[in-house]
Amino acid sequence: MNLQTLKIELTKAILDIENPKLIEEIFQFIQSKSSLSDNQKASINEALQSLEKNEGIAHYKVMEETKIRYSKYFN
Repeated sequence: MNLQTLKIELTKAILDIENPKLIEEIFQFIQSKSSLSDNQKASINEALQSLEKNEGIAHYKVMEETKIRYSKYFN
C-alpha cells in the first residue's frame, strides 16, 4: 500500500470513529509525534552549535571505533 492510499484509509477509519475520547487520544498521539519537547530542541541546538565549532566527531571515526569495540556484532 502506498503512502497516499494509506493516508486515505487512515482518514476513512478516523471519520468512522464515534467515540470522542478515542478521537482525542488519536489527535494527542499525532501531535506528540510531530512536535519536539523543549529539552529535545535544546539538545539539538546544542549539538548544532558544537558542530559549527568543529567539536564533532566524524561519522567514519565513530563507526571505526564502534566496529573495534563491538567487533562480534560486525561480520
